[in-house]
Amino acid sequence: MLRQILPGRNTDLEPLEDPGKVSGFASPATDYIQDRLHIIQKLVNDPVNTFYFQMESAELESLGVAKDATLVVDRSVHPRHGSIIVVNKDGEWLVRQLIVLGGQQYLVNGKLQSERTLIEDDGISVFGVVTWSCNPLNKLVKH
Repeated sequence: MLRQILPGRNTDLEPLEDPGKVSGFASPATDYIQDRLHIIQKLVNDPVNTFYFQMESAELESLGVAKDATLVVDRSVHPRHGSIIVVNKDGEWLVRQLIVLGGQQYLVNGKLQSERTLIEDDGISVFGVVTWSCNPLNKLVKH
């Protein structure tokens, strides 16, 4: 199924399409009218290979990924040393940092004395590279 990349526009919130019809003359500002910024255009380079995850833990906060962050994951990006990646280990989705030492690839969870997992272990497959972490700044307060 194909998905629409640009969200539909709410014409009630848009400025007048042709102000000349209302006022009788064209506005000089019409030369500067621009489309609205759609956040997807900024965050997504390859829509076909882009997926979204929600971070369920706070274990990568030291790397700038907060709990409940929306992660933009691109499968077309090649992971390299220091990349935050999404992996599947024995059916469980994990977000880890990739560390390359001496030709070996390890996964770490961002803690200073964290356990390193050798990526070549059976059952670990790299899904994609996190290209953006959209961290929540305000939590909605439920009354």
